[in-house]
Amino acid sequence: MFAKRKDYLVACFLSSWLWALVMAATAFSCSDQEERKGDEEKKRFGVVVLPIVFYMPETKWGGGAGGLITYRPSRVLAEARPSSLYFYVIYTQLKQFSTQARPELYLKNEEYLLTGKVVAETFPDKFWGIGSDTADEAEEDYTPRTFSVEAYFQKKVWPKQKMYAGLYGQFENYRVTKCEHGGMLENQVYPGSTGGTTSSLGLILSWDTRDNIFFSTRGHYHQVFIHFSRGFLGSDFETTTVKLDLRKFLPVFSKHVLGWQVLFHSVQGHPSFRNYAKLGGDMMMRGYYSGRYRDKYFLGIQGEYRMPVWKRWGLAAFAGIGNVASRLGGFKLDDFKYSLGFGLRFKVSAREGTNLRLDFAWGKGTSGFYFTGGEAF
Repeated sequence: MFAKRKDYLVACFLSSWLWALVMAATAFSCSDQEERKGDEEKKRFGVVVLPIVFYMPETKWGGGAGGLITYRPSRVLAEARPSSLYFYVIYTQLKQFSTQARPELYLKNEEYLLTGKVVAETFPDKFWGIGSDTADEAEEDYTPRTFSVEAYFQKKVWPKQKMYAGLYGQFENYRVTKCEHGGMLENQVYPGSTGGTTSSLGLILSWDTRDNIFFSTRGHYHQVFIHFSRGFLGSDFETTTVKLDLRKFLPVFSKHVLGWQVLFHSVQGHPSFRNYAKLGGDMMMRGYYSGRYRDKYFLGIQGEYRMPVWKRWGLAAFAGIGNVASRLGGFKLDDFKYSLGFGLRFKVSAREGTNLRLDFAWGKGTSGFYFTGGEAF
């Protein structure tokens, strides 16, 4: 459910993944049989729960579970999108933990959309400083204790085009419980080096014509939101954040899909070192540790080709470029980082199109692999 780096125990990871596939295949084989029993009851609920087992130098052995729950109420349009809840819980040998829940609720036949994210964790992280040219040798390990809540409430304002508009709210409180002696965080080089609170309010506009929210084969998804963190909201950091997310999906050949995404992220003001625009992770610029590079602006572009192979199995190939900058005019084409990779897919829900995703990715002097549920975009 989270990124793995090349210094992790690969054998442990792969055995966990194969175990998960066996469980998922068994569960959904039973599910498919039940699906034939009646039209009223079939697939109103969909449940996938998978084990997580891993080893990292910063955590030693860890484990837990994660999954996806989907729900279609009775008396809704057959083509209406399902509500869903993605979640995971993990605990490590060093008494670290991480929990996350991401609900996405479609109400009144998609008239309203309520989404969010809740995170509670004490889990190790890394920091290299601010900028697009920070050295690998600047790497610092630290452990924050974090609690955060994000909520989006949107109403359909243009039914024919599935356009939504609404409000966004966010609260995050964290405290750095452990950092390297003599490093940037201990010396408080950047705001928020010991902890702090960020609280924000904002506006969001979404235009979503995708045919499937879990595995899109055609249509587009465009979203822009802006939010403000201010002292009168209880925030220790005053910022203005803008994010623009543009995605397009095209069918190619029989059940082959070509997807594109452009992501722009701007953070102005005086953010915590944790809340700068970041490069890396399991969604954009795969192959780089999440936050390997961070600054006030991020711009990234990626494409992915997805194709079925056999029954529930599929493959994907992806590539992207991206970078961070301290100002909007600071992006230079020859400074952009690259990301290349391929992935294996296993469909755990035939009706919803939900996949398990195992990606291998390479970047400029780095690599990583990722195991999670759902597509990168």
